Amino acid sequence: MDWIYAVPNWLLFAFCCGATLVFSLVGLVLLRPWVRAHVQDTAEHNDLVSYFLGVSGVIYGILLGLVAAGVWSNSQTLSGQVDNEATITAALYQDMATYPPAARRLYEQELRTYVRAVIHQDWPAHHQGRIPQASSTLLRAFKNDFLAFEPPTPRLQIVHQQAINQVNELLLAHRLRLRGDQANLPSLLWWVLILGAAINVAISWFFVAADATHQVALTCLVALLLGALLFLTAAMDNPFRGAFSVDASAFESVLYEMVNY
Repeated sequence: MDWIYAVPNWLLFAFCCGATLVFSLVGLVLLRPWVRAHVQDTAEHNDLVSYFLGVSGVIYGILLGLVAAGVWSNSQTLSGQVDNEATITAALYQDMATYPPAARRLYEQELRTYVRAVIHQDWPAHHQGRIPQASSTLLRAFKNDFLAFEPPTPRLQIVHQQAINQVNELLLAHRLRLRGDQANLPSLLWWVLILGAAINVAISWFFVAADATHQVALTCLVALLLGALLFLTAAMDNPFRGAFSVDASAFESVLYEMVNY
């Protein structure tokens, strides 16, 4: 499903709604004459179709609701993890003010380089569906240099130990962000969603209405609704890709503070 992130949202929306609309109209035109020819009791037949459409709609609605809630929750969770990583980086950078000048300049430079790598290298990789590596290498280098520091005073020993804890928290937040890049819906689930939408549209073909115009209009509305829901799920599926993706604004704010304060 990676191709959906290579097109703008309006085109993806048009494709999803257009596909369901064409499918519904073609099926209705082909099946309606056959259904009308084989139905004797129209009222009883429509009641039966309504029952099956109601059951199918409820089951599919529950599935789609759970999927949409999971996709939205995943996006919000990853956004919070990105904010947490940026916040820890900013706090760690401020703690460097208590270190000796030579060590402070080194650590501050390494943290600025890390934040720049996150913005200019990690995020383009996220948008392409790749797991970034540049910032991980810089963060490991910073940790190795930081752990090699020997605090000369008891006060700095306390500060250094607290800073080490923050470095470990930063590493954890960094790993969670990288793993979040892979938290999208599996292909099998996508096929189930598409099949469910097709089944709901197909059931509506079995209604028998004297006025074909009303049946066509109602079938089109159902198809457009299902297409819009599929579009929304697809657009929010991968938190780092597409127009609804998590951006690097939290790190850009941190970098601004690092450079200007």
